[in-house]
Amino acid sequence: MKVVVVYESRTGNTKRAAGEIALAAQARGAEAVMYPVDSVDLKRLAEADLVFVGTWTDGIIIAGHRHGGAGKIEKLPTLERKPVAAFLTYALHTGKAVEKLAGHLEYKGAHVVAKAVFRRDRIPQGVEEFVAEAMKAAGRPVAA
Repeated sequence: MKVVVVYESRTGNTKRAAGEIALAAQARGAEAVMYPVDSVDLKRLAEADLVFVGTWTDGIIIAGHRHGGAGKIEKLPTLERKPVAAFLTYALHTGKAVEKLAGHLEYKGAHVVAKAVFRRDRIPQGVEEFVAEAMKAAGRPVAA
C-alpha cells in the first residue's frame, strides 16, 4: 500500500504526529512518505492508496475551534474518491474541529475513512490504532 502523509505544522507537533503516522504505516508494510502541505509531491499523491492529512487545532473555546492552515489545505489538488484519514493535534480541546477538517477534505472529493486527534504532549499515543483503522478502511473499495 502506498501512503502519503500531508501535514501543516506551526510549532512542530503536527509534523511529529505525521512522522509517527508514517512510521506506523511503514511498520504495517506500507510504503509511506510525508510532506508539508505546501510541498506535496503531486505524482505520489495521485498514486497513493491512502492519504493522511493533518494540521493543528486553532481557535478558542468561546469562539469555537477550527482546523489551522485551512488556506494551505485548500490548495491541495482534488482528492476525488481517494481514501483520506484526517488528524489534528491540540493543546486543550478540539471541539468539532476534526469534523470540520473532514468536511473540508470531503468537499475536495476525499472519501474520509478515519479521523483522530492527538494531544500534543501525548504523541504518539493513539497513532498505531488510527493508522490500523485507516489502512483497514482504505483496503475497502470506494463507492462511485
